[in-house]
Order: sequence, then structure tokens, then C-alpha cells
Amino acid sequence: MGFIFLAVEFFLVPGFSVPGIAGIAMIGFGIYKSSNEYGSSGALITVSVSVVVAVILIRAAIKSRIVHKVALDYSQEGTSAVNDYSGLRDQTGIALSNLRPSGSARIGENNYDVVTDGEYIEEKSDIVVAKIEGTRIVVTHIERR
Repeated sequence: MGFIFLAVEFFLVPGFSVPGIAGIAMIGFGIYKSSNEYGSSGALITVSVSVVVAVILIRAAIKSRIVHKVALDYSQEGTSAVNDYSGLRDQTGIALSNLRPSGSARIGENNYDVVTDGEYIEEKSDIVVAKIEGTRIVVTHIERR
């Protein structure tokens, strides 16, 4: 009965609750009863069988689709490394939005999120990449010639 309650806990009830506690208590009581009835050899056999059945039950639970539905997934699919913007330094472009102090700009063939050092730059103004601070692209306004 203890393993039936543990199976219910593993496959049907998320978390650790009454069926799990009842299953562990029943397995412990079974070991105690076998020790009283058959001595230390009976208790040793009961513990051995309990461990084997518990391992089989845990392996089955890990492979179960039900457990995968309620378990947390720690995989990080679709992540990528941070882009290296160091090659953009001193390149020119055009502000696609008002930069006050952040916004977007076209530098070369690509659009980027950029910031200024606090100055306001109007949309469609010419800009130059002044510095790169990690993933921040800092731009300044340049006058049209």
C-alpha cells in the first residue's frame, strides 16, 4: 500500500502532500512489522525490496510525461550570446526616432537601440557612434555639411 500511495504522489499529485507522507509512513510500518515478525533478516529483506521498488518507481516517474508537465524546465533554448558592437565605433548613421536620450537609429544596414550622453537629438538627424559601453551604443549628433 505504501508504494501505491507513493505512485499516486509521483504521477497524479504535484508536490509533496498526504499521499507521499502516507506512503512513506506505510513503508516504514511495513519494515517495522517485518522486523518484529521475522527478525533482522526479515527487516533487511524488506528494506532491500523497498529500495529496489523505490528506485524503479522514481525512474518511471522521471521518464513519465505527466511529471514533465508539472515539473519546471530549466533548459535555455533559443538564447544567444550578446552581440559585439565594438565594430560600430566611429560609424555614422541616422536617428530613426527622437533620441531623448534613448531611441533607435540606423547605422550601416541595421537598426539599433542607441542612447546619447544626455543631449536631445531629433529624428532624421545625422549621428556618429561615439563609444560602446558593453551593450550600450552611445551616439552624438553631427552637423550636416
